[in-house]
Amino acid sequence: MNHSNSNRLRLTGKLIKGERHYLLQCADENVWRLNFLDVKTPKDGTQVIIEGVQSGVDGIDVDWVGAKK
Repeated sequence: MNHSNSNRLRLTGKLIKGERHYLLQCADENVWRLNFLDVKTPKDGTQVIIEGVQSGVDGIDVDWVGAKK
């Protein structure tokens, strides 16, 4: 995890398209389930930075996503 403030998270990792959800695989091998909220979804396999609110144990309601440079 790169940064958190209460339930708000900012994470970087690889975007993976799962069977039912997109997932974010972080460098520390944590995997988060992503719920995109009115955000354009990047291509599968892209290294991204995401921001959002934690939803449950392993979910994030994503309100911003950008390519990691």
